[in-house]
Amino acid sequence: MAGIWKILKAIVKVIQGIGGVTIGLLVIFGLFLFLLGSKTEPRPSVPNGAVMVLWPNGEIVEQVQYPDPFEAVFAKYDSTPPQTSIHDITAALKRAKTDDRIKALALITDSMSGAAPAHLHAIAGAIRDFKKSGKKVYALSTGYNQGDYLLAAEADKIYMNPYGSVLLTGFGSYPLYFKSLLDKIEANVNVFRVGTYKSAVEPYIRDDMSDAAKEANLAFLNSLWQQYQDSIVEARHLPEGALDDGIANMTDLMKQAGGNFASLAVNTGLVDELAPRAAYREALMQEYGTDPSGTTFKQIHYSAYLAATDKPEHAGHEIAVITAQGEIIGGEGPITVTAAETVVGYIRDARNNPDTAAILLRVDSPGGSVVASELIRQELAAAQAQGLPVITSMGPVAASGGYWISATSDEIWAEPSTITGSIGIFGVTATFERTLDKIGVHADGVGTSPLAGAFNITRPLNDTAKAVIQQSIEAGYGQFLSLVAEGRNMSVEDVDKIAQGRVWVGTKALELGLVDHLGGFDEALEAAARAAEVEGDYVPVFYRDQPNTLEQVISDMFGGAIKSENTPVTGDTLSPVMKAAFQLKKEADMLTNFNDPTGRYVLCLTCEVR
Repeated sequence: MAGIWKILKAIVKVIQGIGGVTIGLLVIFGLFLFLLGSKTEPRPSVPNGAVMVLWPNGEIVEQVQYPDPFEAVFAKYDSTPPQTSIHDITAALKRAKTDDRIKALALITDSMSGAAPAHLHAIAGAIRDFKKSGKKVYALSTGYNQGDYLLAAEADKIYMNPYGSVLLTGFGSYPLYFKSLLDKIEANVNVFRVGTYKSAVEPYIRDDMSDAAKEANLAFLNSLWQQYQDSIVEARHLPEGALDDGIANMTDLMKQAGGNFASLAVNTGLVDELAPRAAYREALMQEYGTDPSGTTFKQIHYSAYLAATDKPEHAGHEIAVITAQGEIIGGEGPITVTAAETVVGYIRDARNNPDTAAILLRVDSPGGSVVASELIRQELAAAQAQGLPVITSMGPVAASGGYWISATSDEIWAEPSTITGSIGIFGVTATFERTLDKIGVHADGVGTSPLAGAFNITRPLNDTAKAVIQQSIEAGYGQFLSLVAEGRNMSVEDVDKIAQGRVWVGTKALELGLVDHLGGFDEALEAAARAAEVEGDYVPVFYRDQPNTLEQVISDMFGGAIKSENTPVTGDTLSPVMKAAFQLKKEADMLTNFNDPTGRYVLCLTCEVR
């Protein structure tokens, strides 16, 4: 099968590379006729009196990465991790709230593999708003991890399997540190940074977290944990401090529950009823009727509901949504990273579109390259110069470079749990002359100046190179402060007091003047429409990459159209060993994204909280 997959992929590349336009068009036309003759899926219909099933799959993200259509055809080889769009979830809940055909909501989180606090709170808020219609919400999962439970707590009734558990542990930040490893291979790591709390370089120069980093990280983690507890306590009508007390007394509570996690969850008021799937399925069948098969309750999956209720596009004002997701890098790239040339292209397309009334910059990024960040900000400034308002909506993370690209927006909105700030800058240059020396390899030669070959990793950095880099880092920090001062109408001195690489949550960022308002995507979208003085209807238009048309046609032709992001999968099943291995890989991948031409980075490595 792997051989077939490779052959098909090669065929597409050949077709794409055919020099004769006529031949290429004939091939595409033939494939198109084949598809026209094939059976097409009818548009889903919404059963009257149905329960909408909210079953997120994989990681909750801003924009879903399109899987390779060839891998989608041959699922065995599909390496694209499942993802679910936060905007699809909230849109479905918003529509279903006022749809008389939808009578209740069933939440299943067994297939969720991760979501940032801001995304979790956004979904929880949307479920809370859905309940205002008087419709019931049921949580129907085997068990609940900490992230899942924030959503489940909003349910009117929480079911759990008798063999399930609810384990709440609080938030922590435990990065990997590599100093001893680098010492073992005798790498010479040169670090340049500005900012007392700019801890992004610590993994390369320490084996533990500095006191300054611990202070800053614990401050924002405590804020996030308090927000989490407040949400649970309010939703479940628990005593103040119930979660902290439960964690502190876990040993005694487990003993009272006979060592049974499920009983513990019921005893502490976190779960209403322990029942196998057949039992709660029967309960919903009794309440809402059965589907045509007669084997389960009347229902519609939220993705099918979205497809059934999508309205055709109409002419009118457009709010261009530009998403900055993942690390900020130079060049072009997929939706998983904020690649400068790709994002700049989207902004340019939006500002040259006569229907665009405003730009909404949606940020979920810990930052990255200084140059790439500035290229994006400059293109946003060009949109402002031609009269388009630019509003920033901060999602889970908008720190370092994520804040850089936001700093000069007309308005900045953040979620209470957004991680932002980290206004600082660093550079890391590793040389391996001692490593090579151990194996008998040496570099030597001549150059025409003190800087000739100065940045060759086989030779140590000389004093001239070190001085040049440090001055560049300090200048970059000054530029960062100036941009923030300009955008926030503050003095550079006042910005410096709250900068220094320190991370803040959205609520504190509002107090400090780093953001203008607290609110989610919808509130920022409304603000963009107000700023553009739009009267009447407007529609958000998400700018992003699209699947290759020809590859999609081939995929459809073989019955394997790009698979739904909502196809259920077994949830987070990785072992602790595999999780650690993937974390190491993630760290290595991050290093490969260090492609700033000046070697300067505005990046927060401790800003991911899951």
